[in-house]
Amino acid sequence: MRLVRMKNWTVAFAIAALALAVPAHADLCTIEATPAATLLLPYFEVDIDNADGVDTFISVNNASNESVLTHVIVWGDWSVEALDFNIYLTGYDVQTVGLGLIIRDGILPRTARSTSVSPIGPYSGSAPSYPGCSGILPYTNPALDAEFLAHLQSILTGGPSSYYGGLCGGENYGDNIARGYVTIDVVHDCTLLTPCDPGYFTSEGGVYYEGLGGYENVLWGDWYMIDYANNFAQGDTLVHIEAVQPGDQAGMAAISAGSFYNRCVIAEDGFTTPWADLRESLATTFATRFYQNAAFTGGTDFLVWKDSQYPHDRGYSCGGGPFWWPLPEAQVVFFDEQENPETVCTISPCPQEDVLFPNETNRVSVTDIDVTPESGWVYMNLNQNFGAPYSYLAQAWVSAIHSAEGRFSAGLSAIQLDSFCDVRSIILGPYGDDYPYSQPLVNYFNSNYYYGDGGMAPRQQPRSGQAKSWN
Repeated sequence: MRLVRMKNWTVAFAIAALALAVPAHADLCTIEATPAATLLLPYFEVDIDNADGVDTFISVNNASNESVLTHVIVWGDWSVEALDFNIYLTGYDVQTVGLGLIIRDGILPRTARSTSVSPIGPYSGSAPSYPGCSGILPYTNPALDAEFLAHLQSILTGGPSSYYGGLCGGENYGDNIARGYVTIDVVHDCTLLTPCDPGYFTSEGGVYYEGLGGYENVLWGDWYMIDYANNFAQGDTLVHIEAVQPGDQAGMAAISAGSFYNRCVIAEDGFTTPWADLRESLATTFATRFYQNAAFTGGTDFLVWKDSQYPHDRGYSCGGGPFWWPLPEAQVVFFDEQENPETVCTISPCPQEDVLFPNETNRVSVTDIDVTPESGWVYMNLNQNFGAPYSYLAQAWVSAIHSAEGRFSAGLSAIQLDSFCDVRSIILGPYGDDYPYSQPLVNYFNSNYYYGDGGMAPRQQPRSGQAKSWN
């Protein structure tokens, strides 16, 4: 009995500690697997024609003993919204989201305050009511009718959408595979707004922190991509993006360079801090391994999410694409296992045709890149260089999928070599006094030009609708 009693006390203490720890944040500007206010699935694939083809699953979990409401948005690879819906999580809840069920069949996750739909465990707190969810949750499946499914499937495969006047939301690869990315935010009521809409992170009148978006760091999760036809499966943690609590002056100062949703929450003059979303930004430069050898016969695929830095739009010309396309990289260098470097292009800056990751979310195989090493590692500086002597500071995320023999695969997040808050763009080159070189930077979200030596000066930048140019 004594041992049992001690065990119960230990469990109770651990749960109490977890409940107390949830509101705190870890190191801002360094993305870690810690409870967050926003989760990012950087890339997904769903075979629309074949349920036995590729599919993607997300696990969305609540680290708190209190119930929480989330807002899920499915975006195309040009960051055009395809679908949004809400998920109600009770305390310590787990909800699996099958993107194939949604995109192929129109079936949304059934969650609600009702205990007959979302049970409440003995360690979980009471379930609050969200007035805006009345009559919405739980969804009656199939929740998406044939007309909306046609829109969803078309816009995620590079086709036009009748909802957007025949405009497109992504690149057309011709294989009927739905592609895009997903964001999941803590919210305080059911909503169909996006982070770029008034009322999401601000009130309708523009008052900061009085919108529907929440700042509680309570979400965690992971993802799995399963290719049934080719016997592959891989997964990783979702990208956990923490929020600063309104009023936390030190936290606000830490993310003064920019935030995850800063393209959505800029002021009319284009430059303002703190950002209304108060989410930390992602890194800009990464390192990861690659293989294209006998041991890894399937090679390595890079999953790369990039921020165009322009507010989300409701579609683009199917023939022309977004005005910001393609999104360039500042530098990508492949090293073999004898430390010999190799780049895709031999001139600087690289021409548009040599841009490796042109969309906001991309899957690119190393075998499709013209590099000779069979294995090694790759340096990716994903700040955006359009041909000027400076680059634009730009957040990104990189994962790598390694596969072999049609039955083994693994998904791994790349190593972050910096943070957006560092305001640095490091260019590699021959050993000596000139390299590594700290390239001058323009921060698109404030009025500063940053010199390589850390100095800065005011500079006016183009705003939404005015594309950065290839000089």
